[in-house]
Amino acid sequence: MQTNRSSSESSATTKGVNVEGERMRAIRDSLHELANVFTGMMIATGLLAQNLNDESLRSYVVDIGESGERGSTLVRKVRSHLLAACDEAEQVSPARQP
Repeated sequence: MQTNRSSSESSATTKGVNVEGERMRAIRDSLHELANVFTGMMIATGLLAQNLNDESLRSYVVDIGESGERGSTLVRKVRSHLLAACDEAEQVSPARQP
């Protein structure tokens, strides 16, 4: 994969696809916000499942939480593919570094 990008440009070009810096940031921010939706969903379903006495309702809640986990995984994959396509390094916050 060939990427044409000078250090003075704020855009990424990959296989004829050009993503301007502002647009790339907007996409990354949207993916981050979507990940937050899934995180909230997983936290809420976890708490709800712990406090439900009805086993049939708990199984529905667990299913919803598992769907949230799958959605979160997909968001991470899309973000990684996007960054790789634009030849950008994944930025890891200090709290998430190994």
